[in-house]
Amino acid sequence: MLAKLEQEFDFEFRVISNQPPELQLRSLVYQPWRKETEIADLLRFHVGLMPLEDDPWAKGKCAFKALQYMALGEPALVSPVGMNTEVVQEDVNGNVCATSEQWEAALRNLLSNPAVRSRMGQAARQTVEARYSVVANRENFLALFS
Repeated sequence: MLAKLEQEFDFEFRVISNQPPELQLRSLVYQPWRKETEIADLLRFHVGLMPLEDDPWAKGKCAFKALQYMALGEPALVSPVGMNTEVVQEDVNGNVCATSEQWEAALRNLLSNPAVRSRMGQAARQTVEARYSVVANRENFLALFS
């Protein structure tokens, strides 16, 4: 699917992880994960991808990576695993993608429509501020210490 998209679009598929992916893509840019540069590195993204297998380990990830992308104003494309379906609102702040066709359609839409990408990124940031930030959860945090 990514190889097909890179025939139509000029983009950089940046992967930040502890080891390089085994993908044969001309658009692939691998970058080792580093705590010191994590946020600055993620700010270079325009869209955040969170594909997951539907297993107990993935369900325990609690949409953290999606929330990270969204907090940085990036739309999140996620697998329908665990809390991802609660955090990502379809075509508002990202997309929930269960099939290869859905991943391709969502990426194609965001690659070809910078205004949509920007709107969804702004909505993503607003979602995090309104529902998941420390300020939004102030009362919950204070209740822990009452």
